[in-house]
Amino acid sequence: GLVLGGAIMTGLAGLACLLTLLMYQRMKIDWVGAGSLAALEKLDSPAWWQRILLWASRKGGAVVFVALCIFQDAFITTAYFKRGHFGRLSGRDWGIFVGSLIGSNLYWTLRSGAVAAVLVTIWHGLHPASS
Repeated sequence: GLVLGGAIMTGLAGLACLLTLLMYQRMKIDWVGAGSLAALEKLDSPAWWQRILLWASRKGGAVVFVALCIFQDAFITTAYFKRGHFGRLSGRDWGIFVGSLIGSNLYWTLRSGAVAAVLVTIWHGLHPASS
């Protein structure tokens, strides 16, 4: 179901993002953080979702946080807000990580559930006997 599937997805995504974040911190190379949005500004014709991220980055922290939750994951969101600073994760970093993990997975769970509901409705409309 939607709730169990969303919980499993959140747990697995959290593990993957946490391992990636720890590796990122250990490498001490900012390969995604603050420079990632700067790289988007140099594109001649960014994709629609890249234009949304650029717009959000100009609006401030809360807006870019929501945009990153929708279009990226907890690792990218946390790395962006760390702005190339490495070392131990602060309480703020953990808050961003957990908030982004919950926000992004809630968004994708609800979106996937809505898509599935639409497809089921279409299927039942095309095949009324299988209802």
